[in-house]
Amino acid sequence: MSKILFSHSYYYPLDPKQWKNKMPFPPLGTLYAASLLRENNYEVSLFDTNLLNNSVSILPVLKEKEPKYLVIYDDGFNYLTKMCLTNMRQACFEMIQLGKKNNCIVIVCSSDSTDHYTEYLEKGADFIIQGEGEMTLLQLINSLENKTSLEPISGIVYKKRMKFK
Repeated sequence: MSKILFSHSYYYPLDPKQWKNKMPFPPLGTLYAASLLRENNYEVSLFDTNLLNNSVSILPVLKEKEPKYLVIYDDGFNYLTKMCLTNMRQACFEMIQLGKKNNCIVIVCSSDSTDHYTEYLEKGADFIIQGEGEMTLLQLINSLENKTSLEPISGIVYKKRMKFK
């Protein structure tokens, strides 16, 4: 099965108020999604951005793991995903571009990407999952791996630039 690198776009140092609080929260939504894909026999890795300074820190992991998919999966139930949106959005855009430069299919799931999916697609994301999306992510990856139609999958937004039989 294909390699999938999971991450999220919340960097505590980019949120001065939360960085000062020194109380990071684990990325549970990211972990739930990764565990579902692992349970379905995909090779899964996790890159936790919480205590890192910037999006470039993912680059060595992309080079080492060589994932087919980069899944940037933010916690939809975590109030922090609504904090410092400009900073976190920019960090996500940078992660998307780094993923694309490393030949990844980039999938994003976050409240911000749901609200602003055109911006994320313009920055290079291949797919945006709207809402809580563990099952949608599994359907999407399975369809991509099996080269089946994406049309039956609800809850995704994408440019129709990829060809499927």
